[in-house]
Amino acid sequence: MTASHLDDFKQYLAIETAGGPTWHPNNQEIAFVYDNPGLMQIFTVPIQSEHTFWPKRMIYNENRCTDPRYLQDGTIVFLKDNKGDENFQIGFITRDLDVEWITNDLSAKHLVTLTTTNSIYYSANITDKKIFSIYRHRIPLQTNNPERIYQPDEGLVKAEVVSPDEKFLVFARIHGNNYQELYLLEIETGKIDPLSRKISGDFKTRWTAVRWLDQNHILVLTDHESEFQRIAIISFDGKFHTINEIETNLQYESPSNTFTFCENSPYTYFSFNQDGYSIIVRAIFDSNGCSKYETLGLPHKAVLVTADERTFKQGLSLSPDGNLLALTLSSPTSPINIWILDLQSRKLWKATDASTVGLNPNNFVDTSLRIFSSFDRLEVPYFRYLPKGKVPNDRWPAIIIIHGGPEAQIRPNFSPVIQYFLSAGFAVVTPNIRGSTGYGRTYLDLDNIEKRLDSIRDIQYLVNDIHENDSLIDSNRLAIFGGSYGGFAVLSVMTEYPSLWKAGVDIFGIANFVTFLQNTAPWRRKLREIEYGSLDGDMDTLNRISPIHKVDQITAPLFIIAGDNDERVPLSESIQMYESLKERGLSVKLLRFADEGHGITKLKNKIQAYSEIISWLKEHV
Repeated sequence: MTASHLDDFKQYLAIETAGGPTWHPNNQEIAFVYDNPGLMQIFTVPIQSEHTFWPKRMIYNENRCTDPRYLQDGTIVFLKDNKGDENFQIGFITRDLDVEWITNDLSAKHLVTLTTTNSIYYSANITDKKIFSIYRHRIPLQTNNPERIYQPDEGLVKAEVVSPDEKFLVFARIHGNNYQELYLLEIETGKIDPLSRKISGDFKTRWTAVRWLDQNHILVLTDHESEFQRIAIISFDGKFHTINEIETNLQYESPSNTFTFCENSPYTYFSFNQDGYSIIVRAIFDSNGCSKYETLGLPHKAVLVTADERTFKQGLSLSPDGNLLALTLSSPTSPINIWILDLQSRKLWKATDASTVGLNPNNFVDTSLRIFSSFDRLEVPYFRYLPKGKVPNDRWPAIIIIHGGPEAQIRPNFSPVIQYFLSAGFAVVTPNIRGSTGYGRTYLDLDNIEKRLDSIRDIQYLVNDIHENDSLIDSNRLAIFGGSYGGFAVLSVMTEYPSLWKAGVDIFGIANFVTFLQNTAPWRRKLREIEYGSLDGDMDTLNRISPIHKVDQITAPLFIIAGDNDERVPLSESIQMYESLKERGLSVKLLRFADEGHGITKLKNKIQAYSEIISWLKEHV
């Protein structure tokens, strides 16, 4: 690869991201996450109608600082980990711009899940790495100490909504990405009441508590008796009430972390997921249902971007006076930025202007949504990107990207990596194979445990569809690319269908489900067993679906990337695959980062990793 191409690549990777808005109590400023310094840090920016201001950096740290939340006293709570290890500590920025810490146990994970006028609530695995307890820390943080208000016998719990007098808390017990239960906790006595079990029993159902409506009712998101996660109301005595006014008009999924409200507004705001794009809805609820609802139009097809504590959980945020809505929006040709919607005038403007570092946005490539039919006639959606310019030899080589999760969805938001692959002359195809979210509960469960390799077979049928129906992609020049679960998919499809690939790129993927479950962070094991199978009862399945046992089938060159501090998919997964291929004399390369965990987060590391990936793909595809 020429030096000019490498310089271009550095430009693409330096395209900035700004997201995760949280409002100052004065309604005139937001704090957010911004990677302008080369890694995620906390910034603030003033909010004034139709103006975009230069943001102010609030913290200078060599590690990522994420997920900010303004408190009622004007301080900003945020998270920080160390070299990607995800053992997040909770810090806060005072009104005097000092940084102080309320946790300092570097071996434990601390996750802020709820903030109120009087307190912050967080989950932490301090006493036992397999168990997360719920803590409350009253405001002002400087003069109070945290109190543990609930410790379960096992597993992960998190605070979700609290009564106005903070005597009662609804918390979620997390059994897996697709299975949660809600409980009502009387904080003073410790008495708990299993709310969701009164409704769904032992059925594996998704539940998220959204808002406290009155002393007997809360607003929730759930897929109870539904294909899609939807808005509903439950009472503390076990009654369940759906919102027909919304369901009749919007038969799509509402993701569990894309809602907002404030105490000074009767409205609650949600997003719905239509084929990967976002629809914003607001409604007024009481114990009887929905009294008013409307859809808020966006200026173009866009995606409301959210993630997790590694970046930001809050994709949208309502100002304390209820007049302004801050949204983290993106599209294939528009980098991730925070926009402000004036709910009275309906004016929409950028609060941030993430830099495209000299690249012309008109050269960014949009996508098209397509569908193919898999082996069992299941319709599987995918997004297809084609480079601009003259088609070489009538067809483009292509990179097929498989998302992680697997309970996730690749959506048409901006990706610097995809845009660079396109500029380097590769088409890009991003399928949502079975097991992805956004397409209903049945679709979500089609890859569980013994059905794992059905999702890999989807990839085979995607290639068949490209071969038969796509006149602009060369199905004989394909690379497979993915991270985390997508990394497993890379390894699996290279062992199950080796003749399809010219090269593969596995970024912190699972090679062996047995060793993965044995070595992943202790608190994660049961969460993942519900999806992949149990070490106690599904060993035959776990061994059957593990690519490590089929490495002799791999024929294409493989590039493996891993972080030394990965608590999710431990480094040992990448090492054992690398060593197994080396022993057999197969073409394999391993790139490790000592200062990364589950993901490549620092700009300098992204430049190194993806520069080598492009050179690798240019050589082999």
